[in-house]
Amino acid sequence: MHFTLQGIWAETTLSVTAFESAHTYSPHPAVPHDVTSLRCRRNVRLADPNDTSPDPPIKVLLGGDNYWKLIKDNPPIRISPSLFLLPSIFGWILSGNRSGISANHVAINNIDLCQDFDLRNSQLRRFWNLEATGITDTDTLPHSAKDNAMLSSFADSLRIENGRAVVSLPKKEHVIQTDNHTKAQSRFQSLTKRFTTTTHFKTMYENKMLDYILQHQVEVAPPGFSASSMFYLPHHAVKKEKRVAVKWRIVFDASSQKPGSPSLNNSLEMGPNLLRKILSVLFRFRLYE
Repeated sequence: MHFTLQGIWAETTLSVTAFESAHTYSPHPAVPHDVTSLRCRRNVRLADPNDTSPDPPIKVLLGGDNYWKLIKDNPPIRISPSLFLLPSIFGWILSGNRSGISANHVAINNIDLCQDFDLRNSQLRRFWNLEATGITDTDTLPHSAKDNAMLSSFADSLRIENGRAVVSLPKKEHVIQTDNHTKAQSRFQSLTKRFTTTTHFKTMYENKMLDYILQHQVEVAPPGFSASSMFYLPHHAVKKEKRVAVKWRIVFDASSQKPGSPSLNNSLEMGPNLLRKILSVLFRFRLYE
């Protein structure tokens, strides 16, 4: 809700947006004698001089978004090693550690989490949950039973071969992968025709593909072998021009498909999103230099 705070000494006002709560707060101790005598001796105008009762209640809690709209740039007044008077637009405000002073009131606050909150308190809860984003580990959404089964199967298929981690591709159920050998062979024949007309293109392509094979990033398909459980990846070259330099790279096409049958991309499960929310990452990023 929106409301306006107004001082008692001048017509100074401060507009704030806050939540109204039905919960009560523990009272704070009365103004100490040092502050009372200082007010009379130096004519210091306190922001709330009428809080002389033993247990004055806390009425408004202001956050950091409104704090510096309230506090002036004037230097504070030291009352004791741990007590200060801060200048505000409403008058002087007592601040600091009040050790040795105890209140004559004991309050126990209890919140029943099983009880339904009204609209105002539910808004308050959402506000504090937003404030805790990135601090508490609550930004991970629970996975469905299907996603959990997929992650479990993914972990079970993990193995190490020649120092490399190898896993099985997560395949969709009830998707029949047909043989695309004819389609891939047709694409390769079109590529070899280009080799006969452009010698430097053929040399570049052979060097790039040989480098892939030596690094065990691809393997040569057995000649004349075809099976319904295999999917052949057609490939082509992509050129990138930057100023006077030209760079080539070979791209494998997992979207290629035989008419009436799914491609490799269409046969694989997408899987759950394992990335953290970017807002949480940014909030944690601010914690360290």
